[in-house]
Amino acid sequence: MKTKLFNYLVYIGLLAHLLLVIVFLWQPKLLSKLASLPISYYYNKSVEIELNKYADVFAKPIEQQIAAVFKPWQPQNNQSPLSQTVAVNDVVYDSLAEALTVLKSGDELQFYHGVFNTPFKIDKDDITIVGYGHVVFEKSAYRGKGFIVSKGNDLTVSNIECRGILVSDKNGACIRQEGSGLTLDHVYFHHSENGILETAKIAGSIYISDSRFELLGKGGRAHGIYSNKASVYIEKSLFVATKGEGHAIKNRGKKTFISKSIITSMSSQDSRLIDISNGGELIVEKSLLHQGPLSVNGQAIGFGLEGIKHEKNKVSLTDNIIILERIKKNTLLATGENFVKTTVNNNIIINKGTNEKYEKNRYFSSREEASLPNFPKFPKLICQWLTPCPLKTKP
Repeated sequence: MKTKLFNYLVYIGLLAHLLLVIVFLWQPKLLSKLASLPISYYYNKSVEIELNKYADVFAKPIEQQIAAVFKPWQPQNNQSPLSQTVAVNDVVYDSLAEALTVLKSGDELQFYHGVFNTPFKIDKDDITIVGYGHVVFEKSAYRGKGFIVSKGNDLTVSNIECRGILVSDKNGACIRQEGSGLTLDHVYFHHSENGILETAKIAGSIYISDSRFELLGKGGRAHGIYSNKASVYIEKSLFVATKGEGHAIKNRGKKTFISKSIITSMSSQDSRLIDISNGGELIVEKSLLHQGPLSVNGQAIGFGLEGIKHEKNKVSLTDNIIILERIKKNTLLATGENFVKTTVNNNIIINKGTNEKYEKNRYFSSREEASLPNFPKFPKLICQWLTPCPLKTKP
């Protein structure tokens, strides 16, 4: 009886194994799915453990996190006794509409202390828009595009805060630049969809200095700045907590130059820090690049991933602090199948889980190993590049 039972169990076991072999031959993907279950379990557990490390920070609204790290933006000290007033070349007008009717190429359009809710179009060249005191543009868009829609060339905007620009197609901007040439000095664009959206027919240049772009982005199609044709030059500026799976900086133009600036995800669900969609020249120097724990894209920088369209193509990253602490996989530079001349020298790079190594850099697996302050704060070393220092407290 025992022998029959033993033989029965042997046969059943053989049949069961044979059946499993047949099933796996018929459905080979099933085996890989079963094998991936324990890997997936332990991976998810490790992610959960990592998330718990940031629990105290994540419990606070992101605006509070930003306020704990950075000093608040302040308008320039160019006060005037006037308020809620618009002028052209120091001549005051009763309304913005009236001022725009007399505006000529080369003029200065002046806004005096106050909040302005009337969006407008600029169709003259070489116009300068200046805020005197604390001037805020908010919560409105000209024809569903942006607060300022510039069809003229060579617009300059200085000392303006812009916020709350939201439109039905989720692509509203503080400035919609349809002409060629834009210069921004000491502006603060935040809590909107795009900061800048450039859609010019002729390639020009965008110059940005001493400015701050914060909590911008929407639905993966709006970004901190989005240039379709222009070369972009950025100096001493902040790009903080891009949201809605947007990129902090997206440029299709032939050149992108970034110096002495900070680009940080904080704890926002952004995509790439820098997206150079169609190649060209990318130069980043003496800047902080920080990919945060909750970034949805593992690539900090994307280059030419939508096809190379420029004759000259290169990437240069030198003298930067680069912190890649996305909880999942991190990649500093993604070029797809494109061969790109790349220089990555003299950077401090914190990246805990990658084989991506470039010579002539200092690598660390954690902030602690690099003697840097804990998330979300940043090292005071940044202050040698940006003056006045934007950090609120000493690390």
